[in-house]
Amino acid sequence: MNYFVFIISLIIGAWLVIKTEKMLSWFGPNEWAEEKLGLYGGSRLFYKMLGLIIIIAGTMFVTGWAQDLLLAIFAPKK
Repeated sequence: MNYFVFIISLIIGAWLVIKTEKMLSWFGPNEWAEEKLGLYGGSRLFYKMLGLIIIIAGTMFVTGWAQDLLLAIFAPKK
């Protein structure tokens, strides 16, 4: 199951990074991204960063780093 999640996240993340213009034409510019990341190209940067975050999260999940990180943040110290 972990490998399936990794492959799906890799495909979705890579698609977001490669096909940024397609996402921009489907969903339009993101107002928050345009304001915070730059007037021109902020939405493109947002979609690319979102794709990279999805790839990194999928990699962390399959290697077990996500569970370790969540335990380090939320588990009470003994």
